Amino acid sequence: MLDAGGAPEQLGRPRAAGGDPSTLEVPLRRLRRGVYTVTWKVLSAVDGHATDGTFAFGVRASPSGVASASATTSRSSKFELLARWIFLLGMIALIGGAVAAVARFGGGSGTDLGLAAIGWALAAVGLALLAEAQRANAGTSLGELLDSSVGTALIWRAAALGTAGLALLVAWRRPVARRPALAAAALAALGVVVAHVDAGHAAAGGWPAAIAVAAQVTHFAAAGVWLGGLAALLLGFRGAGAGEKAEAVGRFAPIALVSVLIVFATGVLRAIDELNAWGDLLDSGYGRAVLAKFCLLVLIVAIAARNRPRKGPATGTDIGALRRRSRLELGLAVVAVALAALLGTLAPPGSGQAPPPGLMVSGADFGTTTRVELKTASDEPGPNLFTLAVEDYDSGEAVAADRVSLRFTPLDDPGVSPSTLRLKKGPGGTYTGTGPNLAFDGRWAVDALIERDGGAVDVPLELDLPVPKQFVSVLDIPGSPKPPEYTMQTENGYIRISPDPERPGPSRIFISTYSEFENPVPTDQLVVTAGAPGEPPRQLPVRRLGDARFVATVEFEPGPVEIGVVARTRSGSRLRGVFTIDVPN
Repeated sequence: MLDAGGAPEQLGRPRAAGGDPSTLEVPLRRLRRGVYTVTWKVLSAVDGHATDGTFAFGVRASPSGVASASATTSRSSKFELLARWIFLLGMIALIGGAVAAVARFGGGSGTDLGLAAIGWALAAVGLALLAEAQRANAGTSLGELLDSSVGTALIWRAAALGTAGLALLVAWRRPVARRPALAAAALAALGVVVAHVDAGHAAAGGWPAAIAVAAQVTHFAAAGVWLGGLAALLLGFRGAGAGEKAEAVGRFAPIALVSVLIVFATGVLRAIDELNAWGDLLDSGYGRAVLAKFCLLVLIVAIAARNRPRKGPATGTDIGALRRRSRLELGLAVVAVALAALLGTLAPPGSGQAPPPGLMVSGADFGTTTRVELKTASDEPGPNLFTLAVEDYDSGEAVAADRVSLRFTPLDDPGVSPSTLRLKKGPGGTYTGTGPNLAFDGRWAVDALIERDGGAVDVPLELDLPVPKQFVSVLDIPGSPKPPEYTMQTENGYIRISPDPERPGPSRIFISTYSEFENPVPTDQLVVTAGAPGEPPRQLPVRRLGDARFVATVEFEPGPVEIGVVARTRSGSRLRGVFTIDVPN
């Protein structure tokens, strides 16, 4: 954290606050009046992606005009993409070579063991490069990275990969134990996959982590058996007779078919988990990579389908054509693995920032003939999607209307003119429309007008767009005769309220508006509301005391009370704040 002159104010490293791992606290020097800038970066414990941002705050000063950036997920480097690609290619070769030896379709010359060894070496290099990429992405030392949950995942992968390497060494040094040793290497490789997947997107999706991780592990293991096994088969062909080749193909074909089906089934499941909607396939980088990988797999499967052995003895021509098509199949598979590595570096839409929640309110007309339910796509000001369901009050059946419209009236801004939105008919008695009618946060009266033959029905509703979270400072000196002061910084200035007295019964709330330099901000209009949380607030009578000072009368009940203030300044700015105070018994 830096002050306006660039001098650091942080005294120590961040630490967990109150035992909550999601909240950090940082010791600071004694802060003087001024503006301070905080630059932060966090490393995801799930996939190793870094997210950073900056924000500014003021101590008796406004941070307006100071550049700040919202949280953004850092784009992974090409170096990390290369590391993941090498690692995945190595794991596929390791799994395929080991399984080929166990299932006896890799030939008898030891090429399956050689393929597994090459795969192990590639995976080891890729893992080392991945560790360096994640260290650079986090901007920390290797020791600090290994001391984190991301480092723990790297250590588990390295331990399982080391076990696989020992099994390969036994298979090389003791030919008698070659198949059992390679089976152990395959199991250790599966452990590497589990550790790798558990440190990726699957562990943070919308589904339970155990299901998502199991699906992703199965997906990758099946791809390793299919594609790595195909590479082992091609290497084992060399120098073998036609009959031996045909026998190896016959053993591999059913294994490959099952593996292909598993790859597709688990791939679809993982895509459903990571993508929010069909549109994400084209609207997000992650979705486009998924779509490209799917198309590539379809092409690979089409080639593989032609490689399936036909009934009858295989000829040299058959084997030669199979070899050529298999090489093309493996070449495309290398590209598909690159896309899989790319997916590991991109943030899925399902793990991105969740869309803002919508609002829902229902009501009926005065004569209880019609019931409506209004939903918005978002609870934020600005353009919104409105969906109105209209049904008969008694039967609950959908009502077919000739014309439906919504009239929006701001309750806390009486100087703002109402607006109207015409809705279009949708399916099942619903009517929809899009418009910027909810222009700012606060309370809105929404009148739904349903017109049809024989007359019209008006249903009054009320929406409350929540105010963004705002920092409130409290000045309450025990034993002081002065009432407590609650000060809130809004986007356009400061609001201060002072309840006097702050106890049950009749009371007054003094309200003032001022700038960052504590100069009064002349205000033309002020609306004050009060009510218990979760209950409809009531508007309080307000009396002007000066250009920027007002007083409202209120009857306090013991317990929490939300006090809303909406001010319209003479310069045209709008200030809104919602204060929560606790009235003692």
